[in-house]
Amino acid sequence: MSPRPHIVLDALQVTPRPAGVAQAILEYLAEMSREPRGFDFTVLVTHPDEFAFLGGRPHWRLLACPGAEGSVARKAVFTQRGLPRLLTKLRADLLHSMQFITPLRSPCPTVATVHDMVWRLHPETIEQPRRAYYRFLVPRSLKAARAILTNSEATARDVRRCLPGVAGRVTVTPFGTPTWLTREGPTRRETAEGAGPFFLFVGTLEPRKNLPNLLAAYARFLDELASQGVAPAERPRLVLVGAKGWKMTGLRRLLTDFAHPDHLVWRDYVPASELACLYREALALVFPSLYEGFGFPVLEAMSVGLPVITARRGAMSEVAGDAALLVDPLDQGQLARSLHRLRSEPALRDALARGGPVQAARWNWGTTVAATLPIYRRLTGVAGPPGAANK
Repeated sequence: MSPRPHIVLDALQVTPRPAGVAQAILEYLAEMSREPRGFDFTVLVTHPDEFAFLGGRPHWRLLACPGAEGSVARKAVFTQRGLPRLLTKLRADLLHSMQFITPLRSPCPTVATVHDMVWRLHPETIEQPRRAYYRFLVPRSLKAARAILTNSEATARDVRRCLPGVAGRVTVTPFGTPTWLTREGPTRRETAEGAGPFFLFVGTLEPRKNLPNLLAAYARFLDELASQGVAPAERPRLVLVGAKGWKMTGLRRLLTDFAHPDHLVWRDYVPASELACLYREALALVFPSLYEGFGFPVLEAMSVGLPVITARRGAMSEVAGDAALLVDPLDQGQLARSLHRLRSEPALRDALARGGPVQAARWNWGTTVAATLPIYRRLTGVAGPPGAANK
């Protein structure tokens, strides 16, 4: 082993327009590379342009792996065949896979980050090829890993419950508040949501996000406003921001047939600057997902003081704490009542707007790195924090 251990970081999941897990990987790398850590890092990537912030930083280099892109089968072949050969060539002392799967036979110790256990707890919400891929490889990868990192206590509990044989190797390295989003900044109402009030949903349009129940609850909310004599211009719109996901055909039909088409807007992608404006301008974020390993939109909204309605489930309630309205995501009536409350109770909106940033501040990437470094040191044989000679 060299005086400065060599750690390989698998960031192959990061693609253009990063969101969710990909955005978390970028945030983690930005914080880890902020100062010397006593290691040499090689980051495996498929889209180097997304990692421009690492350029010129000592002890960091990018290595493009175009063979890792493509179908689930192609990714599996690369991870299980190509990656072990690459690790040997790089003389790696440790591999940290930031997307679940590691080589089952690795020439060096492996660390795996688990973002959720949806493949096990809600398999019906994942398309079949990916479901089979996870079902076969995740348990084996975690069994082979020397350490397992999770983004939340909720995900750690799920891993221990679903795979009790690896429970002793699980460490929570909680994720942080996004650094790209700030509370103060420009607002912009000249967007597709129009100039009136609106509620905001952010996330991939897929079964796990519970959009059929959200749309039904929102239609009920609008019907009730109409029966109360609220003018159409004063009825908030629902703005959905998210890319098309799996099982989009049925959801597209729900969007097309929505009973109040003038009060529903779908934006499949908006630049980060415009998304920040939407977060600052909305009445509230509505995020009643069925399952999340973390729930970045909840944290993003709270960080800028946007009130949040989210599910009383797992990581979402953990991230939100007492700074959000928590609902049963399957109870359309409860969800509709929460929409009414946030529309009609400014004191409640103000209280959540004050509490959100306080709660969001408890989540930061410095904590993530501080929880991860001892694992890197232990598995590479570094006794303690690196001294000046290692910097």
